[in-house]
Amino acid sequence: METSITSSFNPRAVIFDLFNSVVDPESFRPRDFNTIAKIAELFNLDPGAFEKYWNDSASIRNTSRSRKPLDLIEDYVSQNNGRAPSKGDLLIVDTLLGRYYDLALQNPKSDVVVALHNLKYQGLKLGVLANTSSREVSTWFRSPLSGVFEAAGFSCNTGFGMPSAEAYRDVVNRIGVEAKNAVFVGGKDKDTLKGARDVGFGKVIFMEGFAAKHHLLSASEIAESEGLSDATVMRISELEELLKKSSQAQITRG
Repeated sequence: METSITSSFNPRAVIFDLFNSVVDPESFRPRDFNTIAKIAELFNLDPGAFEKYWNDSASIRNTSRSRKPLDLIEDYVSQNNGRAPSKGDLLIVDTLLGRYYDLALQNPKSDVVVALHNLKYQGLKLGVLANTSSREVSTWFRSPLSGVFEAAGFSCNTGFGMPSAEAYRDVVNRIGVEAKNAVFVGGKDKDTLKGARDVGFGKVIFMEGFAAKHHLLSASEIAESEGLSDATVMRISELEELLKKSSQAQITRG
């Protein structure tokens, strides 16, 4: 989708979907590495049944402050194997669940870091959202990115995730702006783009780069995400250019 610049839109903030537009765990994950299959193999579980359980429990993992991913796995293994997993086994699971998220958070791409700082230099406030378990963001406080954002809304801490309106409003409220004066940047999950538009973000940007790199979306899915967005970028540095003159111009669909 082409992007044209007309009339005036002066954004005060940019809100990013963390794992779909800022850091990319899939870049660190070995090809064909399947975390759930590895856990099932470790405990001699039926892979299909365990995968279904894991998918069905996503909402609990991502929004519960008391039910951690390891708790859910420990319960499932105990019920299906007749014994609780050892502490050593749970340490292995913890590594399997979080290793590639840790690497992505602690080693952000240099061009991403530069682009984010440039956006701040333009006077924009930055926020970040993620539908995530506590394990996936457990090393956020050690990430070079953590100090760049004025607010971080992780579903495991707030209790609600995208595309619920509460998730978006929580971050913009903490930053001190209205959604209509902010830009949302999302990735492969079209529902987060639609959710941002429904909440009333001034502009919604589709960051296609990660999805394209890892072939996560079909051509029709990409077209659908583009249709929900005001512009499409492949990387954050393009967003920087897109917003640089936004005090004099408005991003519109082209």
